[in-house]
Parts: sequence; structure tokens; C-alpha cells
Amino acid sequence: APPLFDLTSLQREANRRFSWSARRTLSAPQRCYDRHKILTYPRTSSRCLPSDYQDTVTETLGSLRDAPSKLSNGSDGEIADYARAAVNLLDRGLENVARIFDDAGISDHFAIIPTGNLPESELSGDDKRLFDLVTRRFLGAFHPPARWERVERITRVGEADFRTRARALMEPGWRA
Repeated sequence: APPLFDLTSLQREANRRFSWSARRTLSAPQRCYDRHKILTYPRTSSRCLPSDYQDTVTETLGSLRDAPSKLSNGSDGEIADYARAAVNLLDRGLENVARIFDDAGISDHFAIIPTGNLPESELSGDDKRLFDLVTRRFLGAFHPPARWERVERITRVGEADFRTRARALMEPGWRA
């Protein structure tokens, strides 16, 4: 599973997925932090969480699990996805704990993650897309690895050899 976001990796991912500039990417999590209180402090260079933050992560997962029943529009697709993943994590336990909860990997602030607070009003535009990106990475970081089956075949036709490679996702793990 990929590590949690720091500001640089968040800017790179937002540029790759949405073609956002670094400034536009910084504006969205800053609004989510200042105005909506749904993300942690975004100006960080750390991709880890403090070791004493495990209870807070469990509370955040509980909040995401209960989100559909707390929102008036409980049919929101992203919220239902968060709830399913949070239930899975709470039932099975967290993976990658030693890598994520690492005091040595923390500078002034820790990784960018959801706070567990639900948005007071409906998120829209950049804020919604960025919150979804950070929340999915947060949930995925605690899942097991994705497992692939790789197959390679060499076919001989006359004097020519043709190599065919394929891979199939066997267990989605964090990609789910």
C-alpha cells in the first residue's frame, strides 16, 4: 500500500490525476483544514503518524464508518465507499502499522489525513476531489498489499518467437 501523503506527494498526485498546479493543490487542503476542519495540517513533509496516534486513527475510522447514517444524503457514493473500507479495517485490524506509526519519520507535523470530522456543508469542486483523494489514501494505507498473478508465454511461429506477458489482479488489497 502506498504511504500517507505529505504536501509534496499530494501535489504530485493531484497533478498526475487532475492536472492541478502546486498552488491549486495547496489551496484545497488548506481550505479543508482552515474552513471545514476535515483534514490535518497540510504543510508537512512527513508521511508518518506518531506512535501514540493509533487510538485517534481508530476514532477516525469509526467516524467514517458511521458517516452515511450521520449525513442527510446517506446515498453519497464516496461516503458509502469510505464506510465499507472503514468497517473492513475495524473488523480485520490495521496493516502496515510499523511503517505508518513511526516517530522517527515525523518532522514538525505528521502526514495529511482526515480528522474524522464530517463536512458541515456539502463539499464541492477542488475541496471534494482533494478530500476524496486524501481519504482514499488514508484508508488504503492500512490495507494489505494487492496481489497479482503474472504470466509469460513464448509462442514460436516458424522461426519467429513472440513473447506475451499478462497480469491479473488476484487479491485487490489496498486497491479495493
